[in-house]
Amino acid sequence: MVVTFIRAIKVLFVITLFLLKTEQLLAVSNVTQVFLIQNSGWMLPFYEDPDSRFKDIGVELSSRVRQYGGEWQVVASFNQSLQDNQSPSLHYMGTDQGKVNQAIRSITPLRKPGKKTYTDTDFKEAIIGAIKTYSSGKPCILWILTNNKNSPDNNQETVEKNKEFYRFLQETDQIKRIVAFPYPMKVHSRTLIDFKANGLMIYALAYGDESDQFLQKMLRQNAPFGNKAARLKPLNTEALTFIPKTVKGSKSLKASIIDGKTLLLSFDASSKPETAQIIGRLRNDFYPYDIRSANVAMISGFHSGKNGIQSNTSATKINKVQAGEFSSDIIVTLKVPPIPSPWDPEVIFGSGYSSKGSIKFDVTDQRLDISKKFVSSMSELFPNDPLPDLFVPGEYSEKSVTIQPVLIKVVYPSWPLFVLGLLLLIIFCGIIVLAIILRREKIYRVSIDGIQKSYGLRPFVEVVIKNEQGERVGVLKRGLALPVFILDKGKNCTFRIT
Repeated sequence: MVVTFIRAIKVLFVITLFLLKTEQLLAVSNVTQVFLIQNSGWMLPFYEDPDSRFKDIGVELSSRVRQYGGEWQVVASFNQSLQDNQSPSLHYMGTDQGKVNQAIRSITPLRKPGKKTYTDTDFKEAIIGAIKTYSSGKPCILWILTNNKNSPDNNQETVEKNKEFYRFLQETDQIKRIVAFPYPMKVHSRTLIDFKANGLMIYALAYGDESDQFLQKMLRQNAPFGNKAARLKPLNTEALTFIPKTVKGSKSLKASIIDGKTLLLSFDASSKPETAQIIGRLRNDFYPYDIRSANVAMISGFHSGKNGIQSNTSATKINKVQAGEFSSDIIVTLKVPPIPSPWDPEVIFGSGYSSKGSIKFDVTDQRLDISKKFVSSMSELFPNDPLPDLFVPGEYSEKSVTIQPVLIKVVYPSWPLFVLGLLLLIIFCGIIVLAIILRREKIYRVSIDGIQKSYGLRPFVEVVIKNEQGERVGVLKRGLALPVFILDKGKNCTFRIT
């Protein structure tokens, strides 16, 4: 009964874990992927040039996003609403990749109702409309394919309109993350000979927390096109990553980076270090921004268990750290939490011991400048375009908080497991020997008033003894040693055991 109950509990536990994992996967896959493809007059070169890969890029983007769980996809074109023309305009919504591809390839430049001139462009209208119409305000990722010309009502002040659009994105709390992928593509218009372009921009906007997690998952794997994403938002978090070089004064303790972010500390249990002084550098993760200057403090670390990871850093200020580059050497000191005994069940039955925690960098008086290399590359793709102005950081970027995961792994000797195994083997063998002994029957001859009879007895068993007349006179009991005869009350006889 007890064994059945334990098995039932195990099965219930496994089912619960499965359901939780399934729920998490569904939460990710339920994030709507909205592909907004610009088809205003500004995009003519991308549609008219026979060598243009514009639509191919849209198809490839959709296919790659699907690999990460983005099955539910929306394809819509956008320009600017006017009379019967509504922007964004739906071309397909569903999970059929073939129909998604067909919808993308069906998009063409759109003219204004009743006119030969092409439509204008309104980014803000497209984003708000897509969120309200195609995701009903639920988490979604907006993939925008554009030449970055925002011109409502054919307004030529694209610089100011782009800045206005940028401020709107930064101030919208529900848009958690914005990244951009510049894509080189030289195209010419057949209608207007002098109308050409050198590239387009792919934006990814994460609306809601779940979408932000989805997008980060892709970015960690260098998706969608293997290019480094230019970050527009957020600029107040994930600023730095501490990259270790060596551990000061210790040969047994090693420090490294796994998954591009987590600081791994590993050491042998016999060394039992109390502190770790790690020499390393801070990497600037604010691409495409250079950190002109910033004050850095490691406020504290925290740990999932009872013991906190106390930490501090020798750096108080960093200067002139280019995007993706490193600061000068600093020393990060971590107090290692007490490790469990080698006899701890988690150690014996697990693969050593591991403990998760994190360290927290608080960056204040943060001064960011857009990378000159980035500006130069953008100028080639978008000549005479105010694109770099969109990346100028505002007041919200004056401070940031970065939490870097820490994983402590301890390697223990194997002898406790060997000793435990040997002890279990001895116990197991003892049980087998005892079982054999308990099942072995021994023959004893009992003489009652001179009359002998033979009795077979196993350990801890008793038999009833009767006299020649068949009357019960007592019992013969056996433990592990010789048997004992117990005479019944009121009976009188002579007995002998051989």
